[in-house]
Amino acid sequence: MAYAVFLSLCSLAVLVSPLIGFFAVVGILLATARYGFKVAAMASMGVFRAADFDTTPSDPEWVPLPWKFLGVMLVHGCVIALLTVGSEDLGTLGQLVSSLVMPATLMVLIQRCSLVSALNPAELFRAVTAVGLPYLLLCLFMMLLSMGTPMAWSLLAPRAPEGLVAPLLMFLMVYFSWVTASMLGYVMFQNHRDLDIDLVQDPHDALGASGQTRAESSAVRLDRQRDADVAEMVREGNIREAFELAYEWQRVNPDSLADQRRYHRVLLLTDKSDTLADFTQRYVHQLLKENKGQEALQVHAVTLAKMPALVLESPDSTLALARLAWKAQDAPQAIALLKGFDKRYARHPTVPLAYELIARILYQGMGRTAQSLAILRAMQTQYPQHDSTQELAWLLRDHIAQPAD
Repeated sequence: MAYAVFLSLCSLAVLVSPLIGFFAVVGILLATARYGFKVAAMASMGVFRAADFDTTPSDPEWVPLPWKFLGVMLVHGCVIALLTVGSEDLGTLGQLVSSLVMPATLMVLIQRCSLVSALNPAELFRAVTAVGLPYLLLCLFMMLLSMGTPMAWSLLAPRAPEGLVAPLLMFLMVYFSWVTASMLGYVMFQNHRDLDIDLVQDPHDALGASGQTRAESSAVRLDRQRDADVAEMVREGNIREAFELAYEWQRVNPDSLADQRRYHRVLLLTDKSDTLADFTQRYVHQLLKENKGQEALQVHAVTLAKMPALVLESPDSTLALARLAWKAQDAPQAIALLKGFDKRYARHPTVPLAYELIARILYQGMGRTAQSLAILRAMQTQYPQHDSTQELAWLLRDHIAQPAD
């Protein structure tokens, strides 16, 4: 509340000059958005009191989130404008869809810190399904809170002193923005398991009978402090020192995903290609083993972007990632993972499963029926009795030539 009052008083700069006032308002909006994202992110990890923010390390990637959110809004605006050109009804539908996916967009931004992820329908769908039916209730309450500022202003404006009009209006905007952020973060906290969020505090003791917050997990706090230390070294250009620290932590704690995650991020900043390729093999396997498939898929994608020749040694891991990519409706990534599967893992039991998945993606995801039929014919020759062959034959039953009478 003290910070909100301070930001509101900064709006008095409009009385000095319009130009100074403009920059002051822009600065207030940026500060409000940054703190709002921090409130939501902290709440998603179980930190509900502003007094605890100073003792919980922040993620440096939260800082540019307002700009990334602005990028999302620009993309939505362009799409809605194009739809409106075609038809006003389409434009209205676009606005409705944009409003409905906005809470999910904010969740993905907070969790992934990625503009691309916030525009990815698969990521948005994952966030919506993680919350379930209450997601519609979240949309309703966010809409009601968006009406809070104008409604409160209509009540207070007639009674507000002339010199405090700007600060009062700004305070209402800041207040309702942060209440919305707090509510969004709490919903993420409620669904932290499905959203794959690591909590700073134990969820079962979130708020005691007296309203006190839970005791923080020392292990998680240590991990976040290490993240902050490594991020600071990277910002200062001390990549080698950051690498040595991250390497040592993951070597001592081979079962710690936080240490493995940090080490992989630092490896991507180095020129140690062989080390990166070898570590990615083990890291992806570990993530899949611990049912963190979406993270494994992202790890593989970012590593592949740096090392296009990367090939996983494990056929099981490759097939698992391809299935995850297909489930996320990312047909190109799934096909890229399965390319040359039969040659890389010749005579492995998963080859027919890979054939079936490739044919399914080509048929259902890319509309390439002829190529799917060619794969089916090859499977009928090589694996005539395999379940995958029978499954694919059923899938393509409407396109298989019927024998002449």
